Parts: sequence; structure tokens; C-alpha cells
Amino acid sequence: MSCHDRPGTEKNRDTVRIGILGCSDIARRKFLPALANCRNAVLAALASRDREKAEELWPGTDCPILTHDELLLNKSVDLVYLSFPNHLHEEWSIRALDAGKHLICEKPLSTSLASVEKILACAARNGRLIYENQMFLFHPQHSIVKSLMESGRIGRVTALRAFFGFPFPKEGDFRLDPAMGGGAFHDLARYPLGIAVHLLTGTLRNFRGQALWQDRLNTAVTGTAVTDSDELFNFTIAFGQQYESFYELIGDKGKIRLERAFTTPADYSNRVILTEGSNVTEIPVPPADHFQLMIEGISDMILIGRDFSFLNCRAALIARLAHDMERGCILHER
Repeated sequence: MSCHDRPGTEKNRDTVRIGILGCSDIARRKFLPALANCRNAVLAALASRDREKAEELWPGTDCPILTHDELLLNKSVDLVYLSFPNHLHEEWSIRALDAGKHLICEKPLSTSLASVEKILACAARNGRLIYENQMFLFHPQHSIVKSLMESGRIGRVTALRAFFGFPFPKEGDFRLDPAMGGGAFHDLARYPLGIAVHLLTGTLRNFRGQALWQDRLNTAVTGTAVTDSDELFNFTIAFGQQYESFYELIGDKGKIRLERAFTTPADYSNRVILTEGSNVTEIPVPPADHFQLMIEGISDMILIGRDFSFLNCRAALIARLAHDMERGCILHER
């Protein structure tokens, strides 16, 4: 991947120049390979306290490897991708925004509602875009589900069931450290919440549920909520189980089921399963890289000057719902 701007970029600004802040596993496995294929974004710089680790993140790149502070001061960086451990998101999001950078931040944007509100206030002061990386929503399979729902194929929506769980992260992973914002809630809650906001017509309220704990770490959360449009929401998120990633949208005339809903591999041909009474229809979904589509979608907003305030408003809504979920399903037990 070249670090240099494409021809005409200086004049036409048809490319967003991205700086990577944090040599994380997800940056190496998902973000950087997707960025290499983007039509409107390029890698501008890598930042790490460990130069050797940064070089290993993307071998062969000619991009400058900088300190964190140097990257934020670099005028060749338009947007920062932040994938630090969760407890550092507030500090470095604010520093990136104050440096005039747009921001893609890994989930969660921060670990409390008050912290997210501070970040969003900073974005508003600086007129910068924030995208809390719910990249899965850019996969076309969710548009297929929504189109089927809106066309009335399953009738009036009555419920959404969303489940996401997988084996424990490896020893030493920050997600297993409560002091670093670890735990199943911070790592996974944005997935069911994100799809609920995307598909349900009403606003979620009245969260109730239970959580499992291990050495001060919440390892699983399960619960329910209801919207002000009388739609039921049931969810489970968990570490320490067989991989499971699906949701079902239930209507009074049918239902829609999507497997591999949240971490769909870029080369995976998926299917949306529509059930109408005794009739079952499988709708094929071609492979798509939701990381690439996310980067290109966010970059288009920046390049054409599209109003991105709805993204910041959505991040605020998700943070409020996560706060309600935490209070209703986790904190009442402690």
C-alpha cells in the first residue's frame, strides 16, 4: 500500500488520508487490508510507541512511522483511526479532534455516557466527524433485511432477537482487564444495540436482565427491552461460548433471520432467510468487506462535505442506550 497521495489529490481532494493510532489486532487483520482496497482513502501514517511493532503491523509500507503526538500534528493526516484499549478512548479521541482530525473510533466510543458526551462536545466545537465503528452496518445484508421489513413481507414487527458470543479472548488481551475497560458489555453491547437502532421503529426503554461475572469482569449479559412502538428486544452477548452471531426480526406474518450478522468475513457469501408462514425463501448475499465499505462511506462524507451530524447524534443515542442497558442489566446486581 502506498502512503503517497494519488494523482491530483492535493488539488482535487478526492482522497482521505488516514493515520492509524494504535497497532491493534483489529487494525492489522481488518482495517489495514480493507484500507488497501479503498477507492477514496489511503494510509498516510502509522503511530506507535514501539517502532518495531508498527513496522510489523503492515510490512513493506513506505508510510512514516511516527509517535502518537507526531501523527496528530501531521498535516498530511485528515482522519485518525483509533483502536487503543477502551479506557484510553476519551483522552485520545479528544486529542485527535482538537488537532483538527476526523475520527473513526473502535467500539465503544468510551466507557460511560458522560465520557461520550465530552467527546461529542469536542467534535461539535471542532466541526469534526466521529464514527463509532459499527462497521457491520455497512454490509449490504442489513439493507436487504430492512427492505424486506419495510415492504411488509413479515407484517408488523413485534420483536428483535440478537445474539453475539464467542470463546474467551487470549490471555493478556485488554478485553479481559476491567481496569482497561474490558468485559463483554463494553466489547459487545454496541452490536445488538446498533442493529436495534437500525431496524426497530421505536426507541428502546425498560432494560432488564442479568450478567455473569468472573474476577470482577462481566463475561456475559442477557436481557430484554421494549420500544415505545411496542416492539420487544431480546439480546445476549458473551465471552466463553461457542461462536454465535445472528439476529431474527419477527413480525405478525413472518420472520427474517441472518446468521454471521456482525463479523461477516469479507469473502463470505451469506444468505438472508425469510419465513412467511410455511414458505421459506433464501436470499443470497454476495461477499462484501464491511470494513472497506465503512471507510469508503465515511470518506465520501468528508470529501463531498456531506452533513455528518447524524453520525454524532447516533453515537449519542447508542451511548444513552448502553447506559440504560448497563443500569438495567448489570449495575443493579453489584
